[in-house]
Amino acid sequence: GRIHAANLSALPGATLKYVADPMQDAAAEVAQQHGAKVVTVEVAFADPSIDVVVIASSTETHSDLINRAAAAGKHIFCEKPLDLSVPRARACAAAVQAAGVACMIGFQRRFDPTFAEARARMDRGEIGNPEMLVITSRDPCAPPPAYIQASGGIFRDMLIHDFDVFRWILCADGDAAQWLSATGSVLTDPAIAALDDFDSTAVTIRTRKGRLCQINTTRRAAYGYDQRFEVLGSAGMLQCGNHTPNEVRQWDATG
Repeated sequence: GRIHAANLSALPGATLKYVADPMQDAAAEVAQQHGAKVVTVEVAFADPSIDVVVIASSTETHSDLINRAAAAGKHIFCEKPLDLSVPRARACAAAVQAAGVACMIGFQRRFDPTFAEARARMDRGEIGNPEMLVITSRDPCAPPPAYIQASGGIFRDMLIHDFDVFRWILCADGDAAQWLSATGSVLTDPAIAALDDFDSTAVTIRTRKGRLCQINTTRRAAYGYDQRFEVLGSAGMLQCGNHTPNEVRQWDATG
């Protein structure tokens, strides 16, 4: 929420008017920082001057807030996931469509400049027909146990981004997942096992057209945040790595 508030305040043509949060101290701090006012969700939805709402609340509240925002005629940006229940998610999508408002879910990797460039090159046919995708997704550390307990688990909470990248990269021509194998382990923190979740996973997907995708994830990478992928095609390969401050590499007697 803090990040979205700061980004909205920096956007030309956008004004952050209200902040609604059950954590009153946090709401007041963010509102004061960006010249907004603390109100309830009901006040925000009822204000005809509000065009767009940003939903960055806990997972279990997303679909209800989307339904209420759509009924109020507001356009919506919502953090992932839409809901932990597929039927509720579909009902929510139907409500948005019926209201005629725009609703975007926060799958930001489609807009990462490096990832977007890879997709543009694929669209130009530079690597031919895509055949295999390998995704690495590693976070520096796990979120607090209270978050994990309400998150829906690592597959819905973390890998949802990677499933989206899979669909975006390998299924742009109408292909779709047909077969999936997924397994997980607890390798970084026993407390995560007590919550009936995993912190490390390996997923393999095969599409209707026989394309393959492998996804490896972990909640803990000692060296930091690590998001990259490579896509192999009939005429070449595209690799998307992590950004570094510069591309200088030193080679000397030590290596």
